[in-house]
Amino acid sequence: MSAPTTDDGVLSAECAVGARPGYGALHDRCRQTRDVPLPHSTRITLVHRCRCSCHGREASK
Repeated sequence: MSAPTTDDGVLSAECAVGARPGYGALHDRCRQTRDVPLPHSTRITLVHRCRCSCHGREASK
């Protein structure tokens, strides 16, 4: 059994809660703006960037 290779729906904890009514300010606290690779590795990502539409596209530039 293999894990899916696409992570289109990965959100940080701040953005996941920030999508709820009344918690919109949490989007500003998200720090997962870029992928963090595993040291000494070229293919393994330790922490994926947040794919939230509020800042996901800005981080890929």
